[in-house]
Amino acid sequence: MEKCDGNLRESLKNGNATLEARKKIATGIKSGLKYLEKIGIQHRDKKLANFLLIGDVAKVCDFGLVEEESERKSYRKLGYTRRGSKYRREDALFAGTPGFAGQYQLGGWGSGQNDYFLYLFCDWKTIWSLNYRPIDEQEKNEIDKIILNCGVQNINNEDHVIKNIKKIISIKNASGSFVLDDPNLTKSCQMSNLKQKMTKCVNLTMQNLTKNILDQKSSNLCVPISVTTLLRFAMKNDLSFVDKNDQNTFDKILTILTMIVYPRSLAGLNLNPKKEESQFQTNDVETLLKRICKKTYLKESGWEIIRTQKLYEPDESTCEFEKVLLNENFSFSRPLTVTGAYFLPARTIDGVFFPEKVFFHQMTLDRIENDEYVLQNSEISVPAQVIKIKKTHPYYAPIHDFNYYYNSQTGLSIYNDGSIKMQLVNELATNMSCETWYLLPQAYSLKLIKK
Repeated sequence: MEKCDGNLRESLKNGNATLEARKKIATGIKSGLKYLEKIGIQHRDKKLANFLLIGDVAKVCDFGLVEEESERKSYRKLGYTRRGSKYRREDALFAGTPGFAGQYQLGGWGSGQNDYFLYLFCDWKTIWSLNYRPIDEQEKNEIDKIILNCGVQNINNEDHVIKNIKKIISIKNASGSFVLDDPNLTKSCQMSNLKQKMTKCVNLTMQNLTKNILDQKSSNLCVPISVTTLLRFAMKNDLSFVDKNDQNTFDKILTILTMIVYPRSLAGLNLNPKKEESQFQTNDVETLLKRICKKTYLKESGWEIIRTQKLYEPDESTCEFEKVLLNENFSFSRPLTVTGAYFLPARTIDGVFFPEKVFFHQMTLDRIENDEYVLQNSEISVPAQVIKIKKTHPYYAPIHDFNYYYNSQTGLSIYNDGSIKMQLVNELATNMSCETWYLLPQAYSLKLIKK
């Protein structure tokens, strides 16, 4: 194979390609994929990095995740599929790249759309915002006008876009916070790996924690696990849904949530066991909740995507979340996703010095009993580890130096209503005991409402 200049992801991120070059690249990719389909191969990892470029000529590469319909042995010799590959049927894949995997290959119903296509005709921040930023109807109408001004009347018709687009689509308020720049989020992964991470997180005893503690900056799924728990509760409690055929299991919902609905919620996972990575994008629980409840410009609401993933669907419904504060007037009525804080003192492990630090971990507030907050990681097939946090003070402590430790990993650590500033639920920051769990004041509930 010829030596290539780079891949499509690098080119689009740098903004180097002209509109005419993008049209030629799009036409070339469509032609290449059409040829593969003709000879019986469905490429199932159509992420941007898998399209190599020689000038403005595209080359489709990486046939590790394919559906091979012909079962011709010669394809292995040609390199289309690996010898002995188990990825020769779509229902056996259960693997993909975050943001570029179709629902079928993840064990569900629904879209197998070519998400790569519109990346070619939008600027880098715009396309990520169109895919993942929750919007209302007014914002949608404003974006409609921008796209129409670019010459595009039907953004979902690829041939129409290539023929009629006059300039690269760009929206002014596109946010870089939706861009998947974490190197972990550009890798394909098997869902068995995801489930292994999830089980490890759920079963963690949260005792004798060291540098490997699960914190928000390297979340190890704690945010989406907690939100999935709320979704499962709402399906049963609000919709009276009974999952008789195990089609909406915890791990299946978590898979759709993280791989399709909001891939940013995978931030912090180390998917490359041969290389320890330490720099991760952060994961914001409130943005994830908004994404579940609202549509983006290009996608349905997260709940609608999850709801329609299987043959036996929960009732048509909308999803809402509410922010609550854990104060002395708080009345518990349903599970909440909450942020725990854990203070580790300065310590030396195997000759390596680690300074004092407060870690944050997203959990589920399951109930309150005996004047204690009872929390668990998730509701899964094995019993979840339970943490009990005493309500030392039924009010918030004033600000001291706790904010120094908190790096906006799940939201604000301080509540300010203009007249009072509040912080940790159950202790003064300066009086935090070592190796003890505390709670931040803000928490969230999730509710499903039948249409």
